[in-house]
Amino acid sequence: MAAALLLVTSQLALAQQEPAPDALPQPPAPPAQPAPPTPGVFDSIGRFFQQGAADFRAHVEGAKQRIDDLNGKAAATGKTFGDKAAEAGQNVGNVTKGAVDATRTAVEAVATLPTQRVVNGRERCELAANGAPDCQAAAEQLCRKKGFATGKSMDFTSAEQCPPRVYLSGKQPGDCTMVTFISRAVCQ
Repeated sequence: MAAALLLVTSQLALAQQEPAPDALPQPPAPPAQPAPPTPGVFDSIGRFFQQGAADFRAHVEGAKQRIDDLNGKAAATGKTFGDKAAEAGQNVGNVTKGAVDATRTAVEAVATLPTQRVVNGRERCELAANGAPDCQAAAEQLCRKKGFATGKSMDFTSAEQCPPRVYLSGKQPGDCTMVTFISRAVCQ
């Protein structure tokens, strides 16, 4: 029994020297995280200004985009307007050349008036190959209608002729053409 007692005592002594596995010291608990601060008046005011600034930037960007779009459309319209102006300038040059030719013809006709007669009417001058109105052919046609053999233009009228849809739509006349008519001719 003494041996058993000695064995139990030695076991107890060993147990006191070695800590039990569940008796091992626990690592210290992580420090408790502080609770997030509750938003105060100043935080609310700060968020209000941040949101206002973000909204303002968005509005400025939208306005800039609209202005860029308008600038692009204005540039395209300016180019189209410039092209139409150049075309109109070319037409004016053609009409001016036709007017010079008609004036020269009228002066020649006045020079030979004693053997000729002036007739009134309205005959359209067709466009020649160079784009100018051919009033000589129109003058001869007017004179033939009145019973004469030949004729030369003495007076003419130029006007812009547009399809009715241009006037009804209220748009800029883009499909309009210049038309020239003989109103008087010297016939032989």
